[in-house]
Amino acid sequence: MTSALTTFFQQLTPGPAQSYRNLEILALLAASDVQVDYLTLDEALQAGVLTVQEVDEAGQVPTLRVKNASAQKVLLLDGEELVGAKQNRVLNATLLLAPHSVTIIPVSCIERGRWHYRGREFRSPERTMSAQLRRKKNLSVHSCLRNFGAYHSDQGQIWEEIEAKFARANVSPSPTQALSDLCEIMGDASEDYLRHFTPAANQVGLAAAIDGVLAGVELLGRADTCRRLHRKLVASYVLDALETAKNGRETGPAILSQVISPFLAEAAAAPVERRRSVALGWDLRLEATSVIGAGLEYEEQILQLSLFPRESESGGERSDRPLRPASLRRRRMLG
Repeated sequence: MTSALTTFFQQLTPGPAQSYRNLEILALLAASDVQVDYLTLDEALQAGVLTVQEVDEAGQVPTLRVKNASAQKVLLLDGEELVGAKQNRVLNATLLLAPHSVTIIPVSCIERGRWHYRGREFRSPERTMSAQLRRKKNLSVHSCLRNFGAYHSDQGQIWEEIEAKFARANVSPSPTQALSDLCEIMGDASEDYLRHFTPAANQVGLAAAIDGVLAGVELLGRADTCRRLHRKLVASYVLDALETAKNGRETGPAILSQVISPFLAEAAAAPVERRRSVALGWDLRLEATSVIGAGLEYEEQILQLSLFPRESESGGERSDRPLRPASLRRRRMLG
C-alpha cells in the first residue's frame, strides 16, 4: 500500500444514500481535495484543445494518438468511451496527459463489426463503459501487465460480453455490435434512473449496489471532478441495473452503509503494483481475495481509483484467462 493510498482511504467517510428501483448509490465524502488542476476529457474536447485520432492511416486496434494542445493537464478515465474514426474504443487505464503533449494511449475495441473511417477524429458521447465490463476488462489488463508489461485487454472477452449484454437486454445486436448502440437503445430507461441520483457536498466518490449486492466503488481526488463526472459514473451502473430491472426487483433495505467499510478496509490492505503510467504519474493495480482495483497516483496524490468485488473462480471467471489479442481482430471481426 502506498502512503498516498493510505492517506486517501483514511479521509473517506460515507455520506447520504439514494436509491431507485434496483440501484442504490452511496456518496463517499472527503474533507479536502487533491491539489492537482486539470481538464476532464469532455471539457478538453469541448474546448477544442484535445484531438483523439487513430495512430496512423491504417490504424491499430489497441492504441490511439492523443494530442493535448492546451497549457493544462487533461484527465482521461479508465473506461471512458470514444466514438468515431475506424471503430469505437474505451480507455484501458486512467491517464493524466501533460500540457502540450502527444501520447499513444492503450484502448479496447467496443465495436466488433467495423473497420472503416467515420470521420478522422473521435468524439466523446459522455459515457463510460458499464461497470460490469470495466471490472472484467481491468482483470485482463492487470494480467497482461504482469505477464507482458502491456496495457492490453482480452479483446475477445470484451466482444463476447457486449454480445451477452445485448442478449440480456433482449435487444438484437446492431450491425457492428457497438456498445454505444445498446446505450442509445436503452437511453430513455437510463434517463428514468439517472434523474434520481445527484451528487452531495464534498463528495469525491460513490459506491453502487445492484439488486442488493455491491457492484463497485468509484473514487476521484477532487469534489469538483466528482460533481462533473457523477452522471457519467452512475450511468455505467445504470446500464447494468437495467438488465435485472425487468424482473421487478426493488432495492429493498439499504445495504451499502453496512458493507462499504469492510470492503474499503480490504482494499486499503491489499497489495499494490505501482508502474509508470504511459503519461504522467503512476498506474496503480491492487488485488486481494474479494477486491480488485485500478487507479492513478500523481505527485503522491490519488487522482482516481475504481474498486470492484472480485467474483470467485467457481463463478467461471479467472484473471489468468489466456488473452486473445487485438492483432487477431481482422480474422475474428465478422465471425
